[in-house]
Amino acid sequence: MTKRLQTYQNDVITVTFDPNLCIHSAVCLRGLPAVFDVRRKRWIDVDAGAAEAVAETVRACPSGALQHHMQGKDSMPPTPDTTPATDVRIAFIPNGPIRVSGSVTVVTEDGTEVRDQRVFLCRCGGSARKPYCDGTHKRNGFRSTD
Repeated sequence: MTKRLQTYQNDVITVTFDPNLCIHSAVCLRGLPAVFDVRRKRWIDVDAGAAEAVAETVRACPSGALQHHMQGKDSMPPTPDTTPATDVRIAFIPNGPIRVSGSVTVVTEDGTEVRDQRVFLCRCGGSARKPYCDGTHKRNGFRSTD
């Protein structure tokens, strides 16, 4: 089941969250807890921090589930993708998913093609969103052997 894109904004910054990409690394929660707090119904409060700090935290999101765009004449470009389109990299995250970055096309079981610049693939076998990681490895105690 695909979840809808969430948008949070003020007159300075817009932050979007795609729950379908999130691997629950909690980088945002630790990075700026006043802005990113899952105990609230609207868990992102862009007014609770300086726009530059919010943007910096969003750029640290390892899965790309969080993105941002600054408003106004002095706006920054959208969250940059630092991976060259021709350079595909595969990394095994200790006790976690496989990170694939670059110009990636994932073909799902039903033949759907998904193109992206970074994806996190399930390595523990427990994800409800296979082939993508959904953070289940943390709950099922997955430990990598490499």
